Amino acid sequence: MAQAFVPMDPDTQLGYLLVRCGDQQARAWQEALRAHGVNPRQFSMLASLAHDPGISQAELARRVMVTPQSMSESLTRLIDDGLIARGSTEPGRPARLGLTEAGRRALERAYPVVSAHQEQAFAALTADEKAELARVLGKLTR
Repeated sequence: MAQAFVPMDPDTQLGYLLVRCGDQQARAWQEALRAHGVNPRQFSMLASLAHDPGISQAELARRVMVTPQSMSESLTRLIDDGLIARGSTEPGRPARLGLTEAGRRALERAYPVVSAHQEQAFAALTADEKAELARVLGKLTR
């Protein structure tokens, strides 16, 4: 027998709260980065390559959590804009990606904006709460 519908308070539903929080953060991030000519996905791509230069396009897509097709579009734009370069490839091996000097400068300009946004967004949390939130969210994004 099917369960009867019982109205629930959305503010008590974890999925709803995560989506709402994510949307709120995404809008603020988008706005903060707009003046620097990159969007949150592009910033994440640049930051990932700064942290781990030489990764493949497939690995970058996994880290940024997008499909390979979606990654291809974003990557093409960043290559065309001179922010990312493809390294030479060996036969049968994927191309390795890296930041150009222009990409590093773009990341250096955008990073303080992201850092300030993050400080503001999580100001209500203690250092321990931030660490716990990062731990729990990390479990959900694996």
